[in-house]
Amino acid sequence: MTGKTTAYTERLSALLRERGMAPARAQELAGELAAYAAEAGSALEEEFGPAGELADQLTRRAGADAVDEPGAGSDTWVWTADALQEVGLLARFGGQGWEAERLDRLGRFVCRRDRQSPLRWSYRRETTGGRHREQLTARLATEGWELFGTWGPFAYFKRPEAAVTGPAAELSAPPAPPRRRFYFAPWIFVTLAAAVIAAVAAVWLGAFGTDLTDGGTLAGALVGLAGGGLLGAWAWRSAARRHTG
Repeated sequence: MTGKTTAYTERLSALLRERGMAPARAQELAGELAAYAAEAGSALEEEFGPAGELADQLTRRAGADAVDEPGAGSDTWVWTADALQEVGLLARFGGQGWEAERLDRLGRFVCRRDRQSPLRWSYRRETTGGRHREQLTARLATEGWELFGTWGPFAYFKRPEAAVTGPAAELSAPPAPPRRRFYFAPWIFVTLAAAVIAAVAAVWLGAFGTDLTDGGTLAGALVGLAGGGLLGAWAWRSAARRHTG
């Protein structure tokens, strides 16, 4: 961590504490943002703006540290899904009163639901980055959408249904918290397994003296490995949504 990065994170952590965020949460959040910027290859101030403005945004809503230190009046739940399912799942869980507070460092949705007065939430995912993301965030803010996390090329926004429907957004009898935390399509694991098998087979053939210098044998092995590798990489990228900056 460079000197500028350390100075920025220390100032941000101090500002968050001054604005009422729990010290442990403030330090953790500053570290997560530093890791995000390092992975993106950009300076913290360039990525997030002045520390004071960022602290204001992060503490705008009361109880910003409720996810890590939830009170007795709320439930918390962390889950993740592949990129093909998460939009539909966000809509479903938002309808059950789950508010996504943020994305953690693994790209999981960290959610909270008030036990006394749960409200429905709406979500949207946009594919954007850099300055376009800033412009989009500003435009959607006029419609009540709030950016709560980014992961790779995706930006995630939320809006309370009360902003549209008023009192009708309140849930009278929300369902019990889901037991599942992972939502991945079975074909993703099958594809990953096929890629691993192809790689192991190539090593096994080489170990037992199969002539991989023969044109036909080598071509077949390369095609199989390339196909398996590409499918595996595509499936893993879909499932894990690795950060690309």
